[in-house]
Amino acid sequence: MVRRKRKNSSGSKYIVLALLAVIALLAVACGMFYANDRSKKDVGDSDNKAPAKEISLLNESIEAQRLVDNILLQKDNWQLIENDHSKKSIEVEESGAKVEINQRNLAVGIPNSTSLTGAGEWLKEKVEYAGLVFISGSMSKYKKWDAYKAEIGIKVQAGSGSKSFVSDTVIFFHNGNLKKQDKDIKDLPEKPLAENKHYKGKLAVVIDDCGADMSAVRGLLNTGLPFSFAILPEKNFSSDVLEMVRSNGNVAMLHLPMEPLSKSAMSEGSRTVLVSQSTSQQQALVTKHLNGLAGVAGVNNHQGSRATADKKTMQAVLQTLKRKGLFFVDSRTNSASVARDVAKQMGVPTARNDIFLDNSSNVEDIRRQVYKAFDMAEKNGSAIAICHARTNTVKCWQQYADEFKKSGITFVPVTELLY
Repeated sequence: MVRRKRKNSSGSKYIVLALLAVIALLAVACGMFYANDRSKKDVGDSDNKAPAKEISLLNESIEAQRLVDNILLQKDNWQLIENDHSKKSIEVEESGAKVEINQRNLAVGIPNSTSLTGAGEWLKEKVEYAGLVFISGSMSKYKKWDAYKAEIGIKVQAGSGSKSFVSDTVIFFHNGNLKKQDKDIKDLPEKPLAENKHYKGKLAVVIDDCGADMSAVRGLLNTGLPFSFAILPEKNFSSDVLEMVRSNGNVAMLHLPMEPLSKSAMSEGSRTVLVSQSTSQQQALVTKHLNGLAGVAGVNNHQGSRATADKKTMQAVLQTLKRKGLFFVDSRTNSASVARDVAKQMGVPTARNDIFLDNSSNVEDIRRQVYKAFDMAEKNGSAIAICHARTNTVKCWQQYADEFKKSGITFVPVTELLY
């Protein structure tokens, strides 16, 4: 945990301003060094006969993390908590190159008066100015609190294009013990909802975490929307939910437990496909879960941020699905996931999630996310969204079902968006 306190004297004020200026100059200088160094490394494969390359981005990622530290430490009243810091090996699907990179997870406590999304936008501006890549940012959860998760990384050459790798995952959450308001971080104005707009495009909505009870699924089915339901194995009502979903004509899926980056976050215990298991163990577990939910049309991953980034694990899982003629939807819990690409290579019908709808449990926040999904569907022709079998998620869909149906968006089962 890191905190800095600023003194009140005018002399100290000038010293602090001078220090911040030095930090900014160092950040730019380091960013320029990093930008020049990264151009020499190419994770693409220009010669298909060449053996797979091993490329180290350890120095670049550690330098990127120092830049992020310099940026965050400009805030003397924030708390930085490093939750994880380790070396990762990531395979680049297109070239087979193995990339070593240092990755870490930072939780950053900020005052209640500071906007979570505002802090994310502030960080985005700072890291891009320093020469880093702001890969993604979205509302999330940290422990039991609402949070904002930002993925920051480095970009390197990949043949004629480029590829980004995550070096830092930063999660902003509100810490009530921090009282000093950040005046330079403003709450972002909410984009007005375009309820009266006539949207175009197709949207498939997958409902995750089904099987713990039947009421949530029943409530969603009663909306008449063609949701696809992903059912966790070996829950009290898994089989009952499967029967109810199929008898209603909706798509039923296995919500396959897969290993997350942190095993401490693993929710399904021995039911989970682990990277450390042998191929036969992985396939036996997938087969067991499929037999327990006979009649599902396909699979998506529950958690799985580590497993879906591991090519060997995904090949084992997808071989089993291919034999049974099932599809796989990548829930996209990790930006480094190789699941969709491996599925395409193996000829398994596939797709991937574009947006999570209920990272916040607030009904109006969920409604806004639905409209963001509409925007994506209109822009790209189609989109896939994931939400969960939770009380307020059900309430949102029930409350606004008629409004959503009049939006012009064509709701479809996920099977219509596979490729």
